[in-house]
Amino acid sequence: MKEALLILFGFALAQLPEWVKRRRRLRTHWSAVRAELQLCCEKAGTFLQDAVQSPLYRLPLLAYKTSFPVLLAEGALSETDALTIGRFFSRVQDINRGLDNAAALLNVDDESGQKREYVRNCIKAKELVESSEGNPSLYSVARNIVDAKITQPWWKY
Repeated sequence: MKEALLILFGFALAQLPEWVKRRRRLRTHWSAVRAELQLCCEKAGTFLQDAVQSPLYRLPLLAYKTSFPVLLAEGALSETDALTIGRFFSRVQDINRGLDNAAALLNVDDESGQKREYVRNCIKAKELVESSEGNPSLYSVARNIVDAKITQPWWKY
């Protein structure tokens, strides 16, 4: 009996480094997603505030493209969490596509088309950062999920 317990203890002890490594990796990916959420929110706010129809910047998507698949593969997201974060970054992609369209219209000197794209992009940027009709912004909902994942107790990883 004693030998069986020692074997079991040794097995559990051998798993510890991998568990710590996984926990650190997941927390790093969550932190990268949180930083990118913040950057997207700041840039969308700048877009709304500055009223530049075709700015040179785009909202970042690197952490989403890199970390989100890892978090999905590791089972670190519920279906609702994945949908919420995916919805946020889908809107970011929409805004970037709209900014690209506005830049193309600037190149062909189409002021009315550029104005249309600007209005569309403003609507999308407001959905990203501003609450409306009692509904929280996409940013605040996604940020709450990511904050909860980062501050999870150590035993839940």
